[in-house]
Amino acid sequence: MKRIYIILTLLIAFFSFNIKGKAITNITINNNTIIPEFNPTTKIYNVFVDAKTEIITINITKDENETVTGAGSISLKKGLNIIEIISYVDEIQKDKYILNITRGDYKIDKKDATLRTLNVNGQDINFDSNTYSYEISTDMTKSLTITYEATNPNSKVKLKKDLHSNKKNGIVEIIVTSEDKKKTNTYTLKIQKDLEKNKGVENKESIFDKKEFSSFELKLIIIGIVTGGLIILGILFYILFIKIKYQYKIIYKPIFKLKFKK
Repeated sequence: MKRIYIILTLLIAFFSFNIKGKAITNITINNNTIIPEFNPTTKIYNVFVDAKTEIITINITKDENETVTGAGSISLKKGLNIIEIISYVDEIQKDKYILNITRGDYKIDKKDATLRTLNVNGQDINFDSNTYSYEISTDMTKSLTITYEATNPNSKVKLKKDLHSNKKNGIVEIIVTSEDKKKTNTYTLKIQKDLEKNKGVENKESIFDKKEFSSFELKLIIIGIVTGGLIILGILFYILFIKIKYQYKIIYKPIFKLKFKK
């Protein structure tokens, strides 16, 4: 039984190590100020430079095991420049930050409540900022990845999803509220299961339906399953090879002799 405890301890330590992940700790741009002040939980920032500034340098403070894209010297066009900074640890994306860098006088429409881009699972959905309803066919047995970018980076975007509205379809709403909070637009995505990909597969409901798990929760579930399996194996080993041996005499000659330490 001691071996089982050792294995469990090693498994817990392994998963705990992988759950932890360091990320970017600071972003600076020459002597320019980023708005708001950097905070790892804040993902979008604004930077304003004069019209004469053609090149800026983005400095990133990161862990030595991290790989970061978007850092270094960046050429700026006049007006709004959108820079993405993405952090990877062991080739797994950990964080993504967006810098809205404005060169010179560039007025952002505070009344704008539209999206500039919208993408679902890497598909081309023929997106248009002024079209607010889309029907998309995709394999919903896999995770649904929705990426978007607001026309006005200061507008507020909220995501509402009901992927289990019925057995065949799901609905995702992307609600965009203008910076001045006077206008709201809602983009509706009607997600339909790809019947060809799921043909011949019987859909069964389970206690996990309508439940979305984070990577942390999934690892805890895996730990629980592995732990339960090891405990069951340990009990069976004890019953079959230890307890029974001492309750009954062995009437056959074993091929291999086992020595038990007292």
